[in-house]
Amino acid sequence: MAISKELRFAMDEKGMKVLAPTLVGQTISYWEGDKDLKHGLVKAADVLRDRYGNPFIEVELEEGKTGAKAAPAPPA
Repeated sequence: MAISKELRFAMDEKGMKVLAPTLVGQTISYWEGDKDLKHGLVKAADVLRDRYGNPFIEVELEEGKTGAKAAPAPPA
């Protein structure tokens, strides 16, 4: 399931254009609401502007793809 999120940083558009391609293929963590920390694999990242002209990065995430192996269950 792919979802999109906006990432906003205190940097200019040139910096965002450099940062956006480096996010593709990386796993990022983000908050869904106040209590749920989720992880997702970045499939695409684009630099866009909001209605006031401020740049932001919009990423398309594949939810739950952490890329890390799950820890084995402790012995019973």
